[in-house]
Amino acid sequence: MAVGPYFQKYAGAGAAGLPVPSWSHTAWSFLGAFTGMACIGLLDAYIVVPMAHLKLLVAAFGAMAVLLFSAIKVPVSQPFNTIAGNTLGALVGVSVVTVLQAAGLDDWFWLSGALSVSLTIALQELTYCVHPPGGATALIFALVVPIQQEHWMYVFAPAMLGSVVMVCVSLVINNLASDRSYPQFWSPVKKVQEHEMIPMLKVEEANEESGHEDEPSLLMVYLSKFAGAGGDPAPKPKLVETLFSFLGSFAGMSVLGLLDTYVLAPRFNLKVEVAAFGAMSVLIFSTSKAPLAQPSNAIIGNSIGGAVGFFVVSIMSSFGLQGMIWTSAALSVALTIAVQERANSVHPPGGATALLYTITPALQTMGAKFIFAPAFLGAVIMVVMGTLMNNLSPDRTYPQRWTLDDSKPVKS
Repeated sequence: MAVGPYFQKYAGAGAAGLPVPSWSHTAWSFLGAFTGMACIGLLDAYIVVPMAHLKLLVAAFGAMAVLLFSAIKVPVSQPFNTIAGNTLGALVGVSVVTVLQAAGLDDWFWLSGALSVSLTIALQELTYCVHPPGGATALIFALVVPIQQEHWMYVFAPAMLGSVVMVCVSLVINNLASDRSYPQFWSPVKKVQEHEMIPMLKVEEANEESGHEDEPSLLMVYLSKFAGAGGDPAPKPKLVETLFSFLGSFAGMSVLGLLDTYVLAPRFNLKVEVAAFGAMSVLIFSTSKAPLAQPSNAIIGNSIGGAVGFFVVSIMSSFGLQGMIWTSAALSVALTIAVQERANSVHPPGGATALLYTITPALQTMGAKFIFAPAFLGAVIMVVMGTLMNNLSPDRTYPQRWTLDDSKPVKS
């Protein structure tokens, strides 16, 4: 690639952003995220941890909540992507850590993190199940030594079980809204036929066959949404693009991990390699054209997550409610989504960043510094690496835009 065209890409492709969603959309996003995270938190506190001695409440579900309740129409938010993509992330994370431990490289966290996330992205693309929180799930196992004691059970809980819970809550809550339909599709590869594209059509056909011409009941309309809205899955990328996704992610996560290990943590007592950046890596390097992956969304959206997480923990502590982790977790993620939507900077890893601060006492000792690092600084590093690496591909231009879109809110 010529040097000139490569640097020209840095200006952006000029793509338009998304309009600010309506207030009713934000209300439903808040309700769904709060309910989903509350279910995960309560199951973790009263069933999974005490009865099975496993962990369910991990940062990856903060990112998943943003996708499943705020960006419900995008392909990476659909049930197959969610469950398969997150489970795959756990499989890769456990496999990488197991191999590195056998090689005596237990403490090479920057390498285990980079390999776990980049391999997750490659395998997700090859199996039609790209899902950003899967990168966070892989990174969590690579970085959090206590959770490595779960070994292969980590694939079941939190990865698969938590994903199933979140998808079920998403089906129940999202479809209560008249202007929402979840999922868009169930199969990641099968092209939906024209007569299957509108669930309501099935209801009308059933009424005609039974001789009833009345309007379908609200219950039938609600249940019909579960069949899928007829959206199309994302196309499978070319193998050469999967290679660029792998290399870009590996480079980005390596830089993040090396800076964390040898510069920021020992010299400045700052942290940048955290779970949220596993999800951010999938967005920036596998879905680089998506509105949610653009620099303004990444930096502002992730910083919002850090600020909201700090705010919620501070408020809960001031009222002596710091022990109600499930409430803090649900509030931090739901509020992050609401603020992101109103600021037109929706970015799933921001939900993971908020949740991470809420459930990690060691990070809470950083106080407000957490908003700067990892939330803001880590996002800046990943955007820089995304700009450097993505544009090496002739078929990629990153970013698509630099600034937030200033479109007015859409009407309900």
